[in-house]
Amino acid sequence: MLPTRVLAAIAGVAVTIPIGAAAQAAGPAPMMSDPVSYVNPLIGSTNLGNTYPGAVRPFGMIAWSPQTSKGNQISTPAPGGYQYTATRIRGLSLTHLSGVGCSGANGDIPIMPYVGDVTTSPTSDATDAVYASTFSHANEVASPGYYKVGLDSGAGAELTVTDRTGLGRFTFPADKPASLLFRTSLSETGSSDATVHIDPATRTITGSVSAGNFCGPQSTDNSHPYYTLHFVAKLDQPFTTDGTWKDATVTPSSTDASGGSGYASGRPVAGKGSGGYVTFAPGTTAVTMRVAISYADQAGAERNLAVESPTRLSFDTVKAQAAAAWNARLSKIRIGGGTPAQRTTFYTALYHSSLEPTLTSDVDGRYYGADDKIHRVSGRQRAQYGTFSGWDQYRAQVQLLAMLDPRQASDYAQSLFNYATQRGGEWDRWLLENGKTSVMSGDPSAAAIAAMYAFGARDFDARGALKSLIHAATVPTENDSSDKGCNVECFGERPSLQDYMSLGYVPADDCHCWGGAAETLEDSAADYGIAQLALALGSRSTYNTFLARSHNWRNVFDPDAAADTGLEHNIRGHITAITASGENAPNEGKAQLFDGDKGTKWLTFATTGWVAAQLDTPLTVSSYAVTSGNDEPTRDPADWQLQGSNNGTDWTTVDTRTGQTFAQRGQTVSYTVADPQAFSYYRFNVSKNGGADIVQVGELELADPTVTSPPPTDPSYAFTGWARDHFRDGTWAAGFTPSTGTGFVEGTSAQYTWMVYSDVTTLAQKMGGNATAVKRLDAFFRNPDGTFDLSATKGTRFDATNEPDIQTPYVYNYLGAAYKTQETVKAITDTKWNDTTGGIPGNDDAGTMSAWYVLSALGLYPTVPTRAELALTTPLFPHADVRLGTGHHLVIDAPSTDTEHYIKGLKVDGRSTTKAWLPARAVTSGAHLSYSLSTTPNLKWGSGKGDTPPQN
Repeated sequence: MLPTRVLAAIAGVAVTIPIGAAAQAAGPAPMMSDPVSYVNPLIGSTNLGNTYPGAVRPFGMIAWSPQTSKGNQISTPAPGGYQYTATRIRGLSLTHLSGVGCSGANGDIPIMPYVGDVTTSPTSDATDAVYASTFSHANEVASPGYYKVGLDSGAGAELTVTDRTGLGRFTFPADKPASLLFRTSLSETGSSDATVHIDPATRTITGSVSAGNFCGPQSTDNSHPYYTLHFVAKLDQPFTTDGTWKDATVTPSSTDASGGSGYASGRPVAGKGSGGYVTFAPGTTAVTMRVAISYADQAGAERNLAVESPTRLSFDTVKAQAAAAWNARLSKIRIGGGTPAQRTTFYTALYHSSLEPTLTSDVDGRYYGADDKIHRVSGRQRAQYGTFSGWDQYRAQVQLLAMLDPRQASDYAQSLFNYATQRGGEWDRWLLENGKTSVMSGDPSAAAIAAMYAFGARDFDARGALKSLIHAATVPTENDSSDKGCNVECFGERPSLQDYMSLGYVPADDCHCWGGAAETLEDSAADYGIAQLALALGSRSTYNTFLARSHNWRNVFDPDAAADTGLEHNIRGHITAITASGENAPNEGKAQLFDGDKGTKWLTFATTGWVAAQLDTPLTVSSYAVTSGNDEPTRDPADWQLQGSNNGTDWTTVDTRTGQTFAQRGQTVSYTVADPQAFSYYRFNVSKNGGADIVQVGELELADPTVTSPPPTDPSYAFTGWARDHFRDGTWAAGFTPSTGTGFVEGTSAQYTWMVYSDVTTLAQKMGGNATAVKRLDAFFRNPDGTFDLSATKGTRFDATNEPDIQTPYVYNYLGAAYKTQETVKAITDTKWNDTTGGIPGNDDAGTMSAWYVLSALGLYPTVPTRAELALTTPLFPHADVRLGTGHHLVIDAPSTDTEHYIKGLKVDGRSTTKAWLPARAVTSGAHLSYSLSTTPNLKWGSGKGDTPPQN
């Protein structure tokens, strides 16, 4: 077992995780020759990182990893199937997603080593009390391509994998029955159907599951299957007993069963489902299993098993080959120096960035297409890949993929084009394997394809892909005008495309999208990607057309937008305590109702609710204002009473409203109190909402004319000019604050305003010039005293946990303040990333955030996702050697970076340069960067004319 160290505390519990060879490393290190020893797959298994620790090869089809439980069989603690703080394991599933948000998906075919006889249906074990087992992390080992766990039941599992197959060694106590459960219907978010067949004569179990339901309850329009996963498992020991179950019924000696869990409100239906079991001869203590999967058919799974896992290959051989495959992948970037923790954080991030896309084609090249037909890769394509977290990956992950392996990135680009072609030319923003989920916003495929091409992926049908992307961006479809799935999974590839082309923006009213402002910004980025791809392929006219369209972001930037400071004489400064009937703390809690920020909200999971405020002195509220939340109108209050009290118990109603509606999200409506009186407590009591099962309110403002108006709640309120929702009649959304989420997707105006990748210099001019833009960035990252605020608790600040603003630390380079990029990136890498289970700041999003870290640690970043120029910052390691997919090397020397963090000078291939960026040719032809560093900022380096990275 690997050595361990106590590394973090979660909810008061010390968290101990294996750290491999890092434990023995000390002092300055030579170039890493065995990067696998520095990978800790458990990083990201808390703090919403949502990673999984199981056995997988780079971009492998099979990912054999635990499904943990906190006592609810139909709800997994984390979307990757694994959460470090969960105490039970219900099975070892063959597929997983890494780092996703919502409720995830996959987790197909959980296989559970069970100590005992199967006497009741595992599907009926609703609390995972019988057919799951507790375990201790002291009995758990995870490394690339390998996973081992000892269960408290006495059983154990040791797993390793090839690309499409797994090899498992299961152990059992000698004095108890030894069984294996094949929980075929129990995919992470349920299944529509499942089958199992047991063949005792050949010791073989086969079956399938039809699954999908991506995001579960957060995306109920996706409650249907996208794929059928077929499997075959062969055991080396005979079994004396077998049987199956369906729903609550166990059928001993049965060899066949079928039936899925179905879906209810986005989750599996409790008590529904099927599977099979085998029990081995008394005294059996060890069983070896070879298993293979296929998305094509049963024959494909059997062929994958025969080719990749013949019986002549031992477990240890397959384990060694998996480690070698990972060493080959991770050795594409060799680092020297740094602390053991930094090396572990870096190589684990590189590992996590290499899990998705996932292989979907079999060894014979066949794969299941988006048209529900079997296809075969052809021409230059070697493999088909699926699972495209496009909204995330287009910003950083695909660029790293293409730099390191342009051949594989070409296959990925061709795969996306194949799926779009099979779907009648419609590209998707979040593919689950082959299936369109429509989750998130924008048209990220255009940017992703352009980015992979720019970073070296050229071995795919780029002209065909460009033609298809242009068609999708210029010919509106019925789906583009559909509200199906909105808000989370709006069905169109380009929602409101007709309006976007005629108005130059996606209007906030009836936009068929998650948020009009965000959709416009995303479409502008996609259009710039099309422009860049067209230019690279020699179509100047197409380039000019889409370059002009990429400027559409300007149509949702309101230069006069200023924060609504609200009612005068607001009494919020006199509030000493707040209570509520319920809340969704911390970010949608009772405190948000009175925080002076209309971009936040109070939310309670009920159809009625109240919030009460205690004051430091009796005050007479004569007027008040209510701001609607940013989500569904049916959550808005319709009937309410404003009440006062002098003891917090006996309430007097001073104003009553019924039948109220809010025409817009974030709309503020003011009211005059019917019977104003002096009280020490005020309560807002919602007695009816618009019909949803949630009540939400953006802000409640109470005003007493004798009270002096309070100052603005945030420094950002001093600035004007923000991205915001724009209506089709030319008016702007009311009640604006920079922290508003209205019109945006998993972010705020303050975070999205900077998301104009290709036109930052124009944005700065619209803000009042570079100096003003720098001040605004400072306020975005820092507190008024100059310290960094990277907490992501305020909508007006940088959010290191999500993608829309991850490029902003590098925007300083475009404004002549490169030293501030150096400060800011270092602050993020030092404080938000580490080698503990919580060492990723939030959802890793299919490796996107890990790719951000890898690139930032190298001191390179693709600030404009679809251009290959790289913005520069101080490297984390004294030495790095990036072996590019072309065979050339990008070598980075920064010998004193452990103590000096500012760039004093730079030589590229021996020539001094003051440019804060690297030319595009470096990502394919390589370069040698040699830094001289300092403990004090060099205000001139990167600030001169021509030093800023290119735009437009």
